[in-house]
Order: sequence, then C-alpha cells, then structure tokens
Amino acid sequence: MIEPLAAVIVNSVLPRTSARRTSALKFAIASMGKQDRKLFPEDFFTPHPRPWKGKERARDPITFECTACTNSLADPNSGVRCAARHSLWCPRRKGVFASSEITTRRLRSAGTGTVPRSIRRHSSSSAPQKHSLQGHTPETTSSPSQVCQDSVTANLSGTTDIRSLLHPSAPFDPNIAWALYSELVKNSACDPFTPGERLLFIEKLVNAVEPAPNERTGISALHKWGFRLRSMMHGRNVCVSDILSEDFRKLCLSARICALMGDFTDAVQIAREGWKRNLTEAKQGYLVDVYRTLLIMAHLREGSTAALSLVVEEWNVLGPYIGSYHNAFIGTSLETKSESLRHIARKIIAEVSNGATLLSSRWKHNEQDLTRTAELLLLSYIPEGSLEEAYAVMVEMRSLRLPIPISYQTALIRRLAKTNSFVLANEIFSFMTPSNYKPYLSVGLYLYARQGNITRAEEFFNNLRRQECLSPTDKAMLMHAYAVSGRVETVTDLFSEFFPEEGVEKPTIFHYTTIIFAFAQRGDFEGLNLWLKAMMDAGHPPDAHVYSIILESFASRGDVDTVASVLDQMRAANIQPSRVHYTTVIKFLAQRRDPASAEAIYKRALREGIAPDRIMITALMNAHVEAGSWPGVVRIFDYLKASRYRRIPLTIEVYNTLLKAYVMIGTPFHTVSLLFRKLQVTGARPDAYTYALVIQSACDAGLMNVASDLFAEMEDRVGKWQPGRGIEVYVLTIIMAGHLRLGHKLQAKAVYDDMIIRGIQPTSVTFSQILQAYGNQGSVDSLRIAEAFLRGIVEADHQRQVWATPRSIQSALEELHSPLMTVYSKQRDPKAVERLFEAMLEAGGEPTLLSLTILLDVYRRTDNIAAVHSVWQQIWELALNLSRVDELFKGDDEAPADPLSRQSNLLCLPLSIYIDALSATGHHSAVPEVWLKARSQGFSFDSHNWNHLAVALVRAAELDRAFAVVERVILPYQRQSQIVASTRDRFPESPLTFDTAPPDVDRPAAESPLHRQKRRVAAVRLTTKKSGHNMDIDGDPEDFAHPLHILHQILPSWNVWRPHHIILELLASVLRHLQGGRVVQPVGVSSPQSAGSDSVVSRAKMASDTLQRIYDDYPSTVRAVLLHERVLSRRNAINRADDGWR
Repeated sequence: MIEPLAAVIVNSVLPRTSARRTSALKFAIASMGKQDRKLFPEDFFTPHPRPWKGKERARDPITFECTACTNSLADPNSGVRCAARHSLWCPRRKGVFASSEITTRRLRSAGTGTVPRSIRRHSSSSAPQKHSLQGHTPETTSSPSQVCQDSVTANLSGTTDIRSLLHPSAPFDPNIAWALYSELVKNSACDPFTPGERLLFIEKLVNAVEPAPNERTGISALHKWGFRLRSMMHGRNVCVSDILSEDFRKLCLSARICALMGDFTDAVQIAREGWKRNLTEAKQGYLVDVYRTLLIMAHLREGSTAALSLVVEEWNVLGPYIGSYHNAFIGTSLETKSESLRHIARKIIAEVSNGATLLSSRWKHNEQDLTRTAELLLLSYIPEGSLEEAYAVMVEMRSLRLPIPISYQTALIRRLAKTNSFVLANEIFSFMTPSNYKPYLSVGLYLYARQGNITRAEEFFNNLRRQECLSPTDKAMLMHAYAVSGRVETVTDLFSEFFPEEGVEKPTIFHYTTIIFAFAQRGDFEGLNLWLKAMMDAGHPPDAHVYSIILESFASRGDVDTVASVLDQMRAANIQPSRVHYTTVIKFLAQRRDPASAEAIYKRALREGIAPDRIMITALMNAHVEAGSWPGVVRIFDYLKASRYRRIPLTIEVYNTLLKAYVMIGTPFHTVSLLFRKLQVTGARPDAYTYALVIQSACDAGLMNVASDLFAEMEDRVGKWQPGRGIEVYVLTIIMAGHLRLGHKLQAKAVYDDMIIRGIQPTSVTFSQILQAYGNQGSVDSLRIAEAFLRGIVEADHQRQVWATPRSIQSALEELHSPLMTVYSKQRDPKAVERLFEAMLEAGGEPTLLSLTILLDVYRRTDNIAAVHSVWQQIWELALNLSRVDELFKGDDEAPADPLSRQSNLLCLPLSIYIDALSATGHHSAVPEVWLKARSQGFSFDSHNWNHLAVALVRAAELDRAFAVVERVILPYQRQSQIVASTRDRFPESPLTFDTAPPDVDRPAAESPLHRQKRRVAAVRLTTKKSGHNMDIDGDPEDFAHPLHILHQILPSWNVWRPHHIILELLASVLRHLQGGRVVQPVGVSSPQSAGSDSVVSRAKMASDTLQRIYDDYPSTVRAVLLHERVLSRRNAINRADDGWR
C-alpha cells in the first residue's frame, strides 16, 4: 500500500504514539463537529496568503469545486466552495469527511527542490518526475478510513510539516504541495510560512510547473497556475508599477509568473527593469530563470519562430548566454543555469522549419538583426544535427552578404564530413578564404582525410607542419586519409614515424583506432586483432567508437555469431550499444535480405531507450528494399514524411533509398525520370548516388544517350563538390555494362578507357561485366581470353587492396568468377565449373549460395544425381546458417519467433533446381520430403517454386495434385495481385511492417529485387509496355511513393504469379494424353506391357475418369490451358502465313 505523503511528513516529525497528538486530534474532531458553530465568512474556504508590506489579504481567484460538495449549500447565496477542491471540512455536513482524492502517492527523492525540472532533466540521467497540471489532486490509493486519519493528521501538523517540502532534497509535486497549502490556509488563522519561506515555496512551484521544451503541456493549465501564483504573491489587483518596486528576487518571480499567465509584455518589462539594477552572479541567475520561462512559454503559445524573435529582441541581455558556440560562464556559479538556458534555446530554435526561408523573408531587417537571427539558427541547427538546415542558412547568409564566423563554418564542415555529407561539406569549405590560419588548415585536413583524398590531405598536413602547429588530432587525420583506402602499410609507417618507441609523445586511442579502421577497410581481421591487442596493452580499452569499427568489419563478413559476440562484449564492458551500433546491425541484416529481423533489432533499440534518427530508419527502409519487401519501403517512407519529429527530415538519402526501390523493381524510366525531376520541389538536393540510380534506370531501358547526358549533368552539378572516385567508377561501370548488353563494344571500350584516363581503378563489378560480355559470346576463343583476363586480375594484385574495396574480398571474388561459371554451366561443362570454383577458393574466396547453386545446376544438367545430393546438402546447411539470427536476440524476451524470422526466400532458386533434378531422375518420393522440410524450417516459396512443383508432380503422375497446385495456389495469387488497392495509410504511427502483418510461412515469398541486369531489363520492358497511366503522380506531386505502391501490386500478375508456359504446355499434353485413353506413367518407371484387351479397356477407363475429374475439380486451370493452346495455335498460324502477306 502506498503511504500518503501527508502521513510521511507527520510521521517524520511526530512520534507515532504521541499522547499530545491524540488529544489534539480528539479536540479538533469535537470542535469541528459542533452544530452551533457560527457560520464561517463567505470566503473562508479560499486560501489566502499572509499580507506582505501591509497589503490587504486577497482571495485566490481560481477555485475548484469539490466532488463531495457539488450540491447547493444550506445557504444558497453563501457561495462557499472548497477552493482546493478537496477540503477536509465540508460546509454542508458541518464536519470532517474523508475525501478519497486527498490521499497522495509516495514520490521518489527529486534532488534539490529549488532547481527547475527543465534543469534537472538535462543535468541528470534519472527519469524526471511527471506532474499533471490539469488539477492538483493525485489518484486515490488508500481506504476511506486511512484517508480520513491521514487527512486530519496532515491538517493538524501541517504548519510544521509543510516546511519540510522546502528542503532541497524533499520530493516536490506541485499539485500535492498546493493541495496541502490550500488546506492549511483554509483551516488555520495564520499563514504557515514566513515571508522568505513563502517566496521559496512560490519559486519551487514555478520551477515545478515550468515544462521542458519537448513537453506539450496544456497552455490553459499553465495559465491557471500563473493566476493562482500571482494571487498568492500579490493578491487580485496588482499593476506592473507595484511589482517594479519589489525586491529583486520577488521581481524575477513576478516576471516568471506573468510569463506563465501569458502576459509577455509585462514579463519582458519586468525583466528589463531587473537588468538595470546592480547585479551579482546570484541575481543574474534569477534573471536567467526569467528568460528561460519566457522562451518556453513563447514556444508553447506562438511557436519556435516567436521564441527566436524574442531572443533577437533581447539580444543585449541574452547574447552573452546564447550567442556564442561555447558557454562563456563555465567555471562560474552561473554555469548550470546558463547551460540550461542555452540548451532550451537551441532545442526550441532548432524546431524552426526552413530557417533559410525565414532569413530570406526578413531581408528588409537591419543587418545586425539578420546576422543575429542567422547565427542563432546555426547555433541551434548544428548541435541538434539539422545539418541540411544549417547548410541552407549558411548559403542564404552568403547570398545576403552577411558575415559568417569561421567557427560556425568549421563546426558545420566537421559535422557534415562526419556524417559523410561531403557534397555539402565541400561547398561550405569553398566559402572560406584560403589562409594559413590554423582552424582553416585543420578543417581542410579533416574534410579531405574523411573523404580519403590523400593528395589534398597531405597538402593541408604539410602546411600545418610548416606552421609548426600540428596537433595529435591532425596526425590521426593524415593516417585516416590512408586508412579509408585500406592502405595499412602506409598507416602503420606513419604511426611509427609520429610515435617512435623512444619518443616523448605517446599515441592516443584515436591513433590506434585509425590503424584498426585501416585493417577493417582492408578486411584483414588478423591484423585488426593484432592492433586491438596492442591498443589494450598500451592502456587504451576499446570504447564505443572502436567497437563500432569492429562491429562493422565483422558485419561485412556476414557472420552473425561474431556480430552477436561483439555486442555481448560491449555489454560486458558496460558499454551499451548506441544508435550507431544498432544501425550497423540493421545494415548487416539488410545485406542478408532479412527485414523481419531488422525490424526486431529496431524494436530492441527502442526498448533500450534509443531514439532512432534518419540514418537508422533509412537503414531499415533499405533492408526492405534489399529483400523486395515493397510494402515495407512504402510504409517507412510514409512514416518519415508524416513524422511529427523534425529531427527526422526527408533528406536526399531517404529519396535515394526510394529511388533504389524503383530501379530494383523494374520501374519504367519515364517514371523514374519524372520522380527525379520532381525532387527540386522537395528541397532535397540530388547527389552523385541519385544520378547513378537514374543512369542505371536509363541503361536498363536502353537509353544510352540519355545516360551519357545524365552523367555529364552529374559532373557539372555535383562533381566538383563530391569525392568522385567511388561513385564515378560505379556510374561508369553502369554505362559500360549498358553498352555491352546492347552489343556496343566500341562504346564500352571507350568508357573503360575514359575510366583509366581519369585515374579510376576499376572494381570487381567492372571486371565482372567485361568477363560476362566475353562469356556471352560462347566461343572457345572468347572463353579462353576471359579466363586469362580473370587470372591476370587475381594474380597481378595479391593483396587485392584495389578492386575489392567496394565489397568484401569473398564477395569480390564471387563477382569475378560467377559469370564464367554460369556460362560453363549452361554449356554443361562441369569440369570447367569445378575448375573455376576451386580457383576462387584458392584465391581466398568462400563457398556461397550463388557459387554452390551454379554447381548444383551444372550437375542437374548432366544428370549427376549423386553430386546434386552432395551439393544440395551444402546449400541447405549454408542457408540455415545464413538465415539464423537467434544469437542476435539471445536473452531478449521479445525476440522474433524462429524460424519465421529468417530470410524466407533464401532457398527459392536452388530448391527449384533440386526439385527438377529429383523428378527428372525418378526420385519422386524425395520431392515432397524436401518441400515439407523447407517449409518446416520457415522457408517460403515463390511462384517459380510452385511451377516447378507442378512439373515434378506431373512427372510423378500425380495429376490431380499438379492441377491443384495451379488451381489453388498459382491462379488465386495471380487474381489477388490483379486487385489494386489505390489507397494506403499515408500517416502510419510506426515504420514497422511486420507488426501489422507478421511473417507467415504459408504466404508466398517476396520476389527478390532485380539485382541481375538481365531480369531487370526484362521487367523494365514489360512495365513500360503495360503500365500506362496507372503510376501517374500528377494528382499529388508530393506522393513519391504512389507509383511503387501501385507497381508492387500489379507487377506480380504480369510476370511473376502466373503459370509458366512450360507447365501449361505440359498440362495440355497431359489432357491430350488422357483424351487418347492413355494413362500417364511416372518418369523413371517403365510402362506395363499390354496383357490383353481387358487391360487396355481398364487403362482407358482410368484415363477417362481422371480426365473427367480434372474437368470437374480444376475448371480454371483447364480454361488457362485451353486459352494458352489457342494463343499458341494463333501465333503458329501467323508464322505459317504466306510470304505475300508479310
């Protein structure tokens, strides 16, 4: 049972068995219960403060009606009511009654009671107390008898005990405190406080009811508190001139109370009067409290723009506290309060939407006010992470020719570079005048080192060295420039040069971290572990940033056990995973195409109190893109667009992820181009990756001239601001691959030569496209040249530090070997496939699902069923390992249920190959076994699996089941996908998709995104032909997700969920076979020899019965087969037409 606060106060002062207390209680009850007592004055039950300086006692104008006193009093004209709403004395009953609402909750200790909650909240990690400002009465938790006893006890000893609320360590709830004070004043002839205590009590009330910036407290409740406190301090009738004559502390409290009432004019006037007086640091602290309250109330009433205007108007007062990047009062008694004011001002001003537009609209203001407005916006946007907004403000300052402090420029450049926003960072850096000034040189080194631009980084480093102003951070940044490219030898050499063993200067954790990062970029985990041990031996235990590098490195390997182990080690070291670490895990799961587990990790981060940012949510969105979970992509985009939190803006990274989804699903180029051109209305600035996606779409559509024009536009608009090596090789590879696909060999060679002239190192993706082009020719000579070219790539660079950098070494080696392996598989040359597979392993590669699937396919094509079984077992074990995520959720009670959380479409392609191999060789009983085994492990099946299953069932002579698969699975899903829901929830409360639609093993597997060019090109051709105006977005130009919402619904009915031609032709032959009176025999089983006419009649009767049953039970499938036969017959007839008609 929760003990009432009043009883706690009494019991802490008086003995529990005090005879004096008992006698006082009896006397009070007896005297209160007398019927002949004279009626109290009309305003007796309204609490009045003791008059100050001879002023009249005033009644509180805010009264609340008690639930026990809602009826009329004995004297209807008396107007007596319980001002505190919960009186211990009821005028109607003329006695003590037990109000069930007076019992209070026990509160946790809240530290000093004189510090406002807005300060306590940001100076302590403990959760703040929550107070409801709608009324001052807590809920009941005690029995009526206990309430009566505690209420009377509190009433009798309140004069002594209420003072304990003034103690700095006492818990203080404004509602409870006001209720206790109201009862005491109502039931006692004297005020419980001295004037100084009353002032402290009012100050604690003001601090307690003042909301934090992120709280959305009802403004009317704050106004009520303001009127109540003003009445308590001054009475009803008071003017500003009277207040201005008060002593300083009371003056400041009056200003804060005026702000709570919404009277900003009087509050500002009083505050200005305060600044005219001689101020000690203590008095300055009181005025800082005044302006903090003013800012919060202005924000609540009129928004963040009004608060910004208030700061500009009061710049002479607030400038020293808010107008600099660093707190000027550190080390003084004002440090805490000034930091609280700065923090609140930043939080509020950072909510100003589109500060650059606001600045532009005020161009007629004087230059001084414009400059102050711009600087305040920068001071708020940069620390709060609104970097795009800060960039826009700085660009607008430049256009208005306002001075930009170098400290603001360097701060923004560093923050942008840290988030890899190099386009914006490079442009801001170009605003700065080149000089040998230390801040300029250091930020230039930092910017170019983060980009991996070694030449420019060395230039700035050498300038710093000549100026003799190198810092340890500058040395670490030069090392970082080489580490970005994985050049570990140079990084370690620089480490030895900067910190020789006999030298005085010792390396810090940042220098060790840079070396660890270099090995991580190389993918050299042995070297990473070696230097991690050296760092720990030097007395530098890994911090959160080191763990972030290690986590990202192991995540690139795809090893879920190691990733989970790193997270466990972090927790064991008392380092809780942060938003950065969880984002890395989500990206890791995106690579595995497992959005269900990514959402589970996202929810775990939320449960651990992590506030997701734009990067984290965009990573979750990308997980849905990689898995082909298009509804999840649309939902997250809608969530971000409708988000109430300005901390998650729709940046170009979000739009890039959405554009990636359009490209991966095979959207027509005209739709992608329209969306790209409409980006300008959003304020998002396209970067090189945006152009790369649009160029990819143009190449898929065969529009190579358009792709070249887009590349030229990219170079003109973003090339000079964005580091180009990584993105240029990506874009040029896309264009080269487009020319190769169309057979434009000369143009493709020209693109490759241009790449070399630019000094761009081709990657494994580039070489893979060239190898695929050689392999597609299919001749012996072309294949021999291709293999020699492959060997030259791998053997010429043993360290693989150049062409393998975009991906892990294993992925790069697979990228290089798989094109030729696929060609040899189609040529039914298992020895050549095995030779390339062994070469990949010897070069440092590992067996992957793709390489093993190619092996499985070549063994199927050559009827090597023993090898098929052997490779399938390896594929099965690898798929289970790749889809296992339980280690990530070890110890988590809300972990996703296994196995439905796994990547369900992982086995779709190899399963179809394996089923085909089994049925073709007569192993019919093994087909349902492997199917059910895959289903039991949570793997789903796509349309290709169901079509192959139908073929396998026909081969097994399971005709009814074969027709049932088409009738009850394939055709229903085709019809379902033809039903387009044009509307959707555009304002989702959560970005999570699987909370509303949990994974279901019986649901069809999501079709994989079209990473392969051949499939993507076919999809683009089909959607361009059939889309029409279904994806038109002219109705709502801001709904960028509408075409994807439509396309992902109708595309399956066009090219996915339909009976394949081979199954329709096979079923047609089955019908013809049955119509001829012949029974279908299983493949691999010899037909029985005819024993006579009776046997022939029996088989004919069996065939007839089967045919009739098929007609009766599977009419839709029969109709689809007959329609296919009719279309095929018409096409053949056209092909046989006379030449004169052609």
